[in-house]
Amino acid sequence: MAVLNLNVFAATQSEVVISDTFTAAATKYGFKAELVKRLCEPLPDIVSITCHHSGEDSPFENLIVQYRYNTRTTNNDMYKHIELDDILIDLKNRQINFWSGHQIITQDGIGINRIEGTSHSYIETGGKKGFVSRTDRRFQQQRDTEYELSHTSEFTYKDLDRKTAIYAITHYQKMVSDNDYVVAYKEDQVIEPVEIMQGASFTFPMSEPLRQRLINVIEQSTK
Repeated sequence: MAVLNLNVFAATQSEVVISDTFTAAATKYGFKAELVKRLCEPLPDIVSITCHHSGEDSPFENLIVQYRYNTRTTNNDMYKHIELDDILIDLKNRQINFWSGHQIITQDGIGINRIEGTSHSYIETGGKKGFVSRTDRRFQQQRDTEYELSHTSEFTYKDLDRKTAIYAITHYQKMVSDNDYVVAYKEDQVIEPVEIMQGASFTFPMSEPLRQRLINVIEQSTK
């Protein structure tokens, strides 16, 4: 689901796409019809919602709700930086991923240096912090002038007791993580590199309607 693209959403109303089999599949996994319907309804601060189901009755079945925040684009005379930020609810595997994808397109003669972040992501609740089971960072050069970087913080609520998982979302303030530090530089020239990413990642602000959906998903997930 986390595919980089160049779409920029300007609308304030969430654009919604629902797979034909999504409702039946989610119901099969034990989610109530009211919640299944609500998961796919527009939300504040979310520009697109995709309720996706594929691969029914196969090991590769996907049952995902994708909430995308507004695309952020930075233009510079050395590069273009496009950032996409998603919350992805994996209803089948009982996991919520906080995903940031970055596409960096450079001019000819411009190189990219990346210093990988080292600290583990965590959910800040104002009291306890933690709850993230894994932080996954990926970086690849697609073409001579195109790079893709992704950063995923995995909240695997099936591995937590239900009370702890609900606490993490009920008191969620932000996602804290140490993203990669990335700079652009002119090849064969002694000039100061230009900073693209500072290392602090998107914090995934959460509206109350979104928070309630996540809590309800955890409550209704079968063990």
